[in-house]
Amino acid sequence: MSRLGGGIGTRGPGEKKLEMDRRLIGKRISVLKEELSEVVRHRELIRSGRKKGKTPPVAAIVGYTNAGKSTLLNYLTDAGVLAEDELFATLDPTTRAVLLPCGSEILLTDTVGFIRKLPHHLIEAFRSTLEEVVYADLIIHVADASNPRMDTQMAVVYDTLNDLGAGVKPVYTLFNKIDLLKEREGHHLWDSRAEKTYCISAKTGEGIEAFAEGLSEFILLGQILYEETIPYTKASLISRIRSEGQLMTEEYREDGIYVKALVPSPLYGKLLSEI
Repeated sequence: MSRLGGGIGTRGPGEKKLEMDRRLIGKRISVLKEELSEVVRHRELIRSGRKKGKTPPVAAIVGYTNAGKSTLLNYLTDAGVLAEDELFATLDPTTRAVLLPCGSEILLTDTVGFIRKLPHHLIEAFRSTLEEVVYADLIIHVADASNPRMDTQMAVVYDTLNDLGAGVKPVYTLFNKIDLLKEREGHHLWDSRAEKTYCISAKTGEGIEAFAEGLSEFILLGQILYEETIPYTKASLISRIRSEGQLMTEEYREDGIYVKALVPSPLYGKLLSEI
């Protein structure tokens, strides 16, 4: 900026231009922060609606950038999410329902790829997508098994999860892109920090079936099979089974309504006391 016209104790035109730019940038930052706050409030309303509606469990797909998270979501759900080999290809969280082999559904949410030393201002900008991790029931950690720096990238993911306050969430780790490895290389892949580990290829589908079975086991964890004929006078219990459990069979018979369902243990005890 030019200082023409300036002198001792005076301000040149260049300095005035800088001050004006700062004000404009400051106003723009304030507007963006307000928009981000509105996004956060909107997502909180959605989450509260999920809880009230007893929606299926939510699993957040996380991983270092370009590990194959969006490719995995596309394979499982035909979501059509952009899957490119570039930084932050996914900026807005996409959630899709997946029907599992057990007959239950789980919601999968794609998130922004993590990077080493993610700047604080970027964490603020991506808060709407990163918050999905905090509220998820399960974290699916996708690691690029073909990347020579995979161990470093996995450490970055776990450090970021801890920073977000999601370090205590259950984790299933998927070693992706095993189609790019030699046959024996995939046999030694393991993540001691995860509850379960799978070797997959989100591109070819290899290992996805075993992973889906693992998700089914997670859904059924803590649920009990309830099979009973409920009198018509207690028919209101059916709606509770639908909202809190998984109703598999419902038949109207002469002596009542025959149901077969998977329900959480607290509800199981309540049903036994009611019938």
